[in-house]
Amino acid sequence: MSRWLADSLRIALAPGEVALLRPRGTPASRVLTTGEPGVAGLLPLLDEALADPDWHGRRVEVVVSQHFVRHVLTPPPGKALSSAEEQALVMGSLRGIYGDEAGQWQVEVMSQPPNHGLVGAAMDAVFVQRLDALLARHGFRDIAIHPLASAAARHLPNNYAGWWVLAEPGWLSLFGGTRRAWQHLAAQPADTDWIATLPELIEREAGLATCTPPAAVWIQAVGTGAVSAPVSSHTRWQVLPHDREASGALALLRL
Repeated sequence: MSRWLADSLRIALAPGEVALLRPRGTPASRVLTTGEPGVAGLLPLLDEALADPDWHGRRVEVVVSQHFVRHVLTPPPGKALSSAEEQALVMGSLRGIYGDEAGQWQVEVMSQPPNHGLVGAAMDAVFVQRLDALLARHGFRDIAIHPLASAAARHLPNNYAGWWVLAEPGWLSLFGGTRRAWQHLAAQPADTDWIATLPELIEREAGLATCTPPAAVWIQAVGTGAVSAPVSSHTRWQVLPHDREASGALALLRL
């Protein structure tokens, strides 16, 4: 973990929950809940928590559940692009999938080699702007807001090559590729039996991928409890270390 993160207040936003965690001090963590599963009900909760001076600071990292993020992998551009061209290519791919709704999103772009597509992560722009303003109002000046996938990917092994399953309660994110570049992305809602259906999901997405990743799967569970690898042939399954006791938004901060 970088020194920046080690010294920061960390906040997680998940459906119906806000969690706060800091590396030192008392209290060390706090969780607030609401019956509203969307992002709209989370900002009042966070505002309430940060009204307590115990949680004030300068640096903050906000991890947002994949429930609230949409990823896209563009066609390979074939050449190096400017930042504006990258944004346009990612937004065009999002519009092709989600229609005019994508125009209301704020997009972050991850560059890849020109023979691979660009990776885009999109969140509701109004939500991100209001979140940023809320944090600034409470005195934070160094603010980082990113999807859970960005934080979780730090824990992938250096020799990663294959499929990465990022599992939260109710949602699965699937990334195929290597440390050098992502080659396939997918996501879908998940029920409590998600682990049993993984072999079928991997097989289906491998059939859709233009460049099939190796037959190896890393499972990263966040807040789902204990996980055992599925039993299936021709695939090497690995379950990454995870906190089996953590649940809800707090699990997003205890990777």
